[in-house]
Amino acid sequence: MGSERATRSLAAGRERRGHSDRLLPWIAAERTLRAVILLAAGLVLVTHPHADWASEVSRLAQRVGLNPKDNWIQRLIDKVRKIHAHEDVVFGTVALAYGALEATEAYGLFRRRPWGEWLTVLATSLLIVPEVWELTRSATPLKLGALALNLLVVAYLLWRLRGRRDRP
Repeated sequence: MGSERATRSLAAGRERRGHSDRLLPWIAAERTLRAVILLAAGLVLVTHPHADWASEVSRLAQRVGLNPKDNWIQRLIDKVRKIHAHEDVVFGTVALAYGALEATEAYGLFRRRPWGEWLTVLATSLLIVPEVWELTRSATPLKLGALALNLLVVAYLLWRLRGRRDRP
């Protein structure tokens, strides 16, 4: 009788937890996508420090059907043109480190580990200030969306962590 009640209680707890963490796989998938992009970009930058990235951006824009003479693409090309070879390695190393952090967050979230949730909250929270600062310089729908997404992720994970602490 007692063990049957304990089994039902355990099953109910699993059901509640499964219901309350439906977003974790989505957040983990988003972190995985970011990790893959950052790791790939970092690897390319570190292994090709003397490439002409401005020309590459221009060719890529043409290949995907964009006009490289458009104002926003031209600004991007101008910014890329100012980057020197030694900066490629620095940016590549930063991208690799950030990609590893994103991959670690994704692993912890996929495995539903509390440390993964705490790591995601901490890392994402630290980057909210630079995101807001960047928005003051030039606001775009993409930047606003990224900030909103990060704020929602932090709020959701804090809500989950608080709920876990309040459970007996």
